Amino acid sequence: MAELISKRYAEALFQLALEQDCVDKYSDEVKLVYEALSGESEILKVFNYPEISSEVKFNILQTALKDSVSDDILGLLQVVFNKNREKELIEILDTFLKKVLDYKGIVTAVVESAVPLSEKKLNEIKEKLSNKLNKQVDVEALVEPELIGGLKITVEGRVIDNTVKSQLENMKKAMLNTKLAQ
Repeated sequence: MAELISKRYAEALFQLALEQDCVDKYSDEVKLVYEALSGESEILKVFNYPEISSEVKFNILQTALKDSVSDDILGLLQVVFNKNREKELIEILDTFLKKVLDYKGIVTAVVESAVPLSEKKLNEIKEKLSNKLNKQVDVEALVEPELIGGLKITVEGRVIDNTVKSQLENMKKAMLNTKLAQ
């Protein structure tokens, strides 16, 4: 149910952005709101507190954002709070940002490695993926020491796992299957 709600609100904002020819502007503003609310934000804790009315919650957010976002974004936020949907707000914003990326033909590739990768290496990966997918690719780099070595790339629901950890796991499975087959 929450996913359906998020899609509806995100789609409404996206259609408004198209009509107003403000896709980039709204995207930047939504990113600002998203970053302010995501993570361990104190304001998010306030929004999840049931004793505070939706009107007070919206007024807090409006005061914090009034000089940073357009009236249309504030209008969306007001509707979300008036309908007591503040718990879905992060998902609404995230869904909108994904719609914008899709509209622009941009995909995000998550590149996991055991050690931090240089900008040069990340740019090489980005270029190769862009050529292979015929799309613009944004790269999100994550450091996961448990991978031991190699890379794991996730893009458009596909996973390319060439890590030492996965190779060791595959070898272990093969050895267990060999023992069982004998």
